Amino acid sequence: MLLPFAAVGLADDFKPLDTKLGLWETTVNTEGMPAMPAMPQIPKETLDKMPAAQRAQVEAMMKNRPGGGAPRATVTKSCTTKESQSRGFGMSEIKEADCKRQIVTSTSSKMQLRMVCKSSTGATMSEMDILMERIDSEHVKGTVSNKTSVRDSPMTIKMTINSKWLSSDCGDVKPFVAK
Repeated sequence: MLLPFAAVGLADDFKPLDTKLGLWETTVNTEGMPAMPAMPQIPKETLDKMPAAQRAQVEAMMKNRPGGGAPRATVTKSCTTKESQSRGFGMSEIKEADCKRQIVTSTSSKMQLRMVCKSSTGATMSEMDILMERIDSEHVKGTVSNKTSVRDSPMTIKMTINSKWLSSDCGDVKPFVAK
């Protein structure tokens, strides 16, 4: 169960959701993506800082997004191991100097995170709220709200997330490994 936009550094009080390890399928429904070319491109230096799995996910989302804020669904599979789960699915590996991260809630059944970032020039400001809830050991649901302003042009992107456990065997899906 790889969290989309998993870009929040973790503190010592992080507690992973109590879910099964193995192969997970995650469906992300996204609303609010602006039409091309209104959507700003993610700078190469930002993409370079992302773990490979997250970068691939973001690049695929950017490439395949519909225009005009039309809703769209993305389905991905990921392999969750004890290590990836304890690291917050790669969230602790991303270091962004201009971001403030806060764990609002972290229990075995609920994870609520907040991140506020602004570019060094001040041209871009982003506020992201992530809520993930364990339904049971095989199901997780969540929401992401991202309010971004690029050169005084605001946009809001909302995502709903539904993850389900498929198997303890990941098959050919490799576990997320932060670089």
